[in-house]
Amino acid sequence: MISVIVVSFNYGRYVAAAVDSVLAQTYGNLEIIVVEGGSTDLESRKIVAAFERPRTRTLMQEEPNRAGANRNFGISRARGRYVCCLDADDTLAPTYLEKAVFLLERHGYDVVSSAMQMVGEETGMLPILERPDLAVLVEGNHVLTSAVFRRAYWLASGGFKDVDRAIWGHVHEDWAFWTRLAALGARFYNLHHDPMLRYKVHHGSLSRSVDVAPMWRQRQLVRQMNEDVLQPLDESVAYSRKRANLRRGTPPFPPTALELAPASSEPHRPTVLLALPYMVMGGAERLLAIVVGHLVQTGWRVVIVTSLTTAAHQGDTSHWFEAHTAETFHLANGMPNAVWEEFLHHLVRSRRVDLLWIVGSALAYDSLRSLRAAHPALRVVDLLFNTVGHTANNRRRRFLIDLNLVENAEVGDWLLDQGETAERVCMVKSGVDTERFAPLPRCQTLSDRIGAGPDELIIGFSGRWSAEKNPLAFVEIARLVDHGLPLRFVMTGTGPMREALQAAIVKAGLPAQRFHLLGEVEEIVPVLASFDLLVLPSTFDGRPMVVLEALALGVPVLASRVGALPELIVEGQTGWLCAAGDDVAFARRIEAAARDRAGLQAMRRRAREFAQTQLEVKAMLDAYENGLRSVLPREQCDPRATA
Repeated sequence: MISVIVVSFNYGRYVAAAVDSVLAQTYGNLEIIVVEGGSTDLESRKIVAAFERPRTRTLMQEEPNRAGANRNFGISRARGRYVCCLDADDTLAPTYLEKAVFLLERHGYDVVSSAMQMVGEETGMLPILERPDLAVLVEGNHVLTSAVFRRAYWLASGGFKDVDRAIWGHVHEDWAFWTRLAALGARFYNLHHDPMLRYKVHHGSLSRSVDVAPMWRQRQLVRQMNEDVLQPLDESVAYSRKRANLRRGTPPFPPTALELAPASSEPHRPTVLLALPYMVMGGAERLLAIVVGHLVQTGWRVVIVTSLTTAAHQGDTSHWFEAHTAETFHLANGMPNAVWEEFLHHLVRSRRVDLLWIVGSALAYDSLRSLRAAHPALRVVDLLFNTVGHTANNRRRRFLIDLNLVENAEVGDWLLDQGETAERVCMVKSGVDTERFAPLPRCQTLSDRIGAGPDELIIGFSGRWSAEKNPLAFVEIARLVDHGLPLRFVMTGTGPMREALQAAIVKAGLPAQRFHLLGEVEEIVPVLASFDLLVLPSTFDGRPMVVLEALALGVPVLASRVGALPELIVEGQTGWLCAAGDDVAFARRIEAAARDRAGLQAMRRRAREFAQTQLEVKAMLDAYENGLRSVLPREQCDPRATA
């Protein structure tokens, strides 16, 4: 059990948010102790005194106490093996405690902390040192107040110690505490790029206080407060470093499950573990987020894991998925690489996962043998969008996969040519919500931004700036198009080719008023609806969501004749197809469309009609759910029966 100590001093108005963030944790074997620290604000005391939540006790201090004393007071009443101290104006991300307990229980760490996300008057993510030891802790504080630690170390250390603020100013009492624990041999690990603490910055923040002691003074006091365990310092540092580098024995295999929460009488829901490489800005992520939302609504439990880091310019779509499930784990943000496969076992075992759904995750492919061996009832479904990339892993692990989902005939035929049986290939054609994506007037904000007049056509590219989408070709096509035509070229999206795109635009000599690199846009629908023609010169592709969305908005599409694009674009009716790499053909087609405004307008109507009759999202969602259900035992086929 974890005991979470929430300390409030004049922060009663924040307590509910802090406690609710603890109750929302994916790890539920916990208790919450709210300590009212003797606030001078009577209204704050009243709020805390009346506060009620499940699994929560409130302790009232009659006299004002410092932060360390209030934490000690709460910990002295705690029942948990582990302790987490949370300031009342901060909150925790939902997966924090589960990750911390996994590392504490399975890998013998004594203190687990994380990176920090600032919210409020300042924003930004602050990473943290991965494995601090005594040598670094005597120089600076590299552990957050919200770290999870063994209560036994609190007992051994004598707890938190405060200093006289009137004499010394504010000194971070947790810094002194972590330094003492390191001197006593505690092993530390930080989820160093995983901002699990949401640190609220406001005018009343203690860290903004005018009497915060300078770092050199705090460093001096931290050493003085721990002099009894730091002397001689060289020997203490050597002992701490030896402990920090200690490698515990291999855990029992398969790992035993951590107890996430007290036993529940609720029936088991069909549970799917969705394994993704990352969550970047792209059509696949948009599609999968929609499917996840549907599964959750129809009674499924969805757990998601990613395993690759991404650069900021690739975008982050985690919030699309987290809107539907809090059980989203980004392993590459700080979890030690050596434990990733074991953590997959933990997720499967602790949640009784019925189905592993792989969408491009190399980690999941590599872990399939051990997962199937340890969990014989686990079913595996793989989703392939095209015939490159992850197909090698799919074929390498084909005997461990129960069903292959594909979204176009090209991939299905390729699998059959590779020896796959027809019974293990399921076609699911992606669809679009035609109610959300309905024709709109041109967005005036966009027109003003790019300076487009009512008689000028907007030719757009929207998608990932990556090699398969060939965004550089869009720049070349814009260069080749007759500059006398009233056209504006617009690119939205993001991706690894940003710098190459910027260089290509400069090299092409395109006037700034003619070509606009917008990047990410907050709301894509009004922008996409403002395009008169969407251009997608992909080198290879599947069934891109942006094309479905454009057609639903009544926007014709000019695209490469690759992947499933010929299934979506009716030549001369809803758009046109050109050979991939034929930039001249793309340019000539744009010129022809610009000179036939009436034909382009008629094509807009046909694009919308095609989407309404052929691309409705409900058929796609039902097909995905039916495909996933088809591999489950019969008694688990309908999750709504237990929802």
